Amino acid sequence: MANISKASVISGDIIGSSQLKQASRKKLQQLLDDFLKNTTAEWSDMQAQQYRGDSIQITLTSNRLAALRIALLLQTCLIKDNYKIRLAIGVGDISFKSGQVVTSDGSAFQASGPYLDALTKSGDIISIAGFDEEFTSEWQVHSTSLNFILERLTQQQAEAVYLQLQDHTQSSIAKKLKIKQPSVHQRLQAAGWPVVQKILNRFESVIPTV
Repeated sequence: MANISKASVISGDIIGSSQLKQASRKKLQQLLDDFLKNTTAEWSDMQAQQYRGDSIQITLTSNRLAALRIALLLQTCLIKDNYKIRLAIGVGDISFKSGQVVTSDGSAFQASGPYLDALTKSGDIISIAGFDEEFTSEWQVHSTSLNFILERLTQQQAEAVYLQLQDHTQSSIAKKLKIKQPSVHQRLQAAGWPVVQKILNRFESVIPTV
């Protein structure tokens, strides 16, 4: 219980879930179940819990640099099927581990939770904050860029970005989507993928050093 682990925490709320009809809610739940199953299989240290029906919390320790990639995967996974989620990433530590993710605590949780609340007020859908003011100042700027991009994604663009985030080549994405490779390139460019990739690379290079 006293062990302190560096961690990234992702807190999320599905947007508009209470207005969904039963069939849409069932489809959404299947998407979430499949996503959490597949991502926890890929990142062995990932712990995830869904609570209150429409809220999610995810923790990462040894693979904490994967937090932004996982958040973007979840965002695009849902956008491609016309759902939306707010996600706040907190970078810090876990100082108290309980039997459940949602009742653990530490600076990573304390960075994630309040910024998720702020998203509800601002109407934005992604936020990245951390253990100190300097880190948070930089990543709130990047969050603004990501919000601008994510809010404007079409379902087709989100589908292409979702596959690109899994490191598929444009040729393999074309086969999966049954379109031509130049069309994949066009979708990724229109989706702002070059900017997303730079922000993602920055996150994955910085997190191991903090």
